[in-house]
Amino acid sequence: MRPLLLVVAALLLVANAGAERPHVYLVVVDGLDARFATPARMPRLFDLVTREAERTSVFAAAHAVMPTSTNPNHVSLLTGVYPSTHGITGNAYWRRVADAPPEKTEDARLIDVETLFTVAEATAPELVTAGVFGKLKLARLFSAVPGRQRAPDILWSPEQASPAGRDPVTGYSFDTATIGGLLAEAGDEEPDLAVVNLSDVDRAAHGRGPDSEECIRAIAGADAAIGRLVDQLRALGRWSHSVLIVTADHGFTSLAATPERPYPVISFGRDLLRVGVGAVHLVGDGGIEHVYADGLAADATDLGDTAERLAKIAEVARGVPGVAEVLARLPVSDVPLLAGLHADWHLQHPRSGELLLVASPGYEFVDPFDPIVASMLGNHGGPGEAAVPLIVTGGSDRLTRAPTGTPEPRAVDVAPTIAALLGLRAPRRMDGSTVPAEESGRPIAAVLR
Repeated sequence: MRPLLLVVAALLLVANAGAERPHVYLVVVDGLDARFATPARMPRLFDLVTREAERTSVFAAAHAVMPTSTNPNHVSLLTGVYPSTHGITGNAYWRRVADAPPEKTEDARLIDVETLFTVAEATAPELVTAGVFGKLKLARLFSAVPGRQRAPDILWSPEQASPAGRDPVTGYSFDTATIGGLLAEAGDEEPDLAVVNLSDVDRAAHGRGPDSEECIRAIAGADAAIGRLVDQLRALGRWSHSVLIVTADHGFTSLAATPERPYPVISFGRDLLRVGVGAVHLVGDGGIEHVYADGLAADATDLGDTAERLAKIAEVARGVPGVAEVLARLPVSDVPLLAGLHADWHLQHPRSGELLLVASPGYEFVDPFDPIVASMLGNHGGPGEAAVPLIVTGGSDRLTRAPTGTPEPRAVDVAPTIAALLGLRAPRRMDGSTVPAEESGRPIAAVLR
């Protein structure tokens, strides 16, 4: 089956060379859980399902990559590969330097695979690309690194919004300002590829909970922003050659206290202190916690004298309320291997911890402890937040409606689909080598004519 799919992808690229090249708009509604992408909550988006029925495909529960965090999924959406290859294994990691705190994965140098922006600039410089991000960290993540990554031709971040267009606490731009930034930048020269991050839903779901009135209003606001984009494309006569892809980077779990779960925060570092186990670094990332052994090299293939310590840590973790799974990246006695139990997570990368702890739904890891994070009413990161919507629509005759029963795509399938539409080759590793097929997505052939 796999060879057949590769042949189909190749034929799509050949066919694309002889057709009008569409202009692609990828809109990522940060934190839009699959269950919230409905006609009632997003009428402008779902109006397209009716108006462009023959060119619209709706996937109600596409698959985000693990961990279900912003940075890994945005990088997978724009490289078409899994975290085990692109190297962004969470929103933060420990770089294995003694006494150093965890660091955020907001540096483009950490991405080990070309992004679509890099491929376009290197192989088709005539294409105009735009990255319009409601979160400053994403603008950093997709910025230029000499000799490594290329930035989009147009790079917009919250720093370019007015003070009234930014949240004073998070610094994220409001969706009205973000989409306004895209419309202004694209008014005179239409981008061939525009990637947009809308952040309001994520902010509301974290602060007030995914089921809150604030989150419902944020979803409506994101829908209105998408509607403004469609309106401009129609007004400027661009809709007939446009492809609009709307998706999310992750869903959400509610952290509201219940009688069964009065305190949903897991601060595993305190549990280790109580039993006198140390010499590890912990990096909590919502529903996932990375446990790194001090003194172990990033390229180690066995745990050596840290194995006994990690076995003890795993034993402690299994007894902590809210910890659903304990997994090992390298062999640890009595601990299931990550690559064996969850091979589809593709997290075998040195930036992942030696142990990976998975929270039960409704719990979050907060290590190191942060009172702001601990007070959140919603979070993500675990497998329960992997279901996201994916809608492919537009006026371009390159699109067709996917047949009923088409398998739900994955985040890694988005970049290959965009590449097929734009006639771009697949992203490669930084050394120029190709990414193995099992680590890559594939074009969503069912949506392409």
